[in-house]
Amino acid sequence: MVEDPVATPRKPKRTGGRPSRAEASAKALRGLDLTAIDPVAILREIAADRSMPGSTRVMACKALLDVRDQDPAGDTRINARAAAMMRRAN
Repeated sequence: MVEDPVATPRKPKRTGGRPSRAEASAKALRGLDLTAIDPVAILREIAADRSMPGSTRVMACKALLDVRDQDPAGDTRINARAAAMMRRAN
């Protein structure tokens, strides 16, 4: 049988225009030191900025409350347990 080129599934070739999300993210993060970013400080700025929409400020406040209520010792226990499970699996 002859292969029908029209029926053969192929990945469509991008023809310019708007960049994909991955390309746009890579371009925006290029040259940025991610270790120097403090997400809690950013949330505080958003919550305090009166020019932001109210729903955005409320969501930032909720995220800040969630961060405040986290138990750092709980994360350590979970990480230790996960490491122990990985050692047993190997």
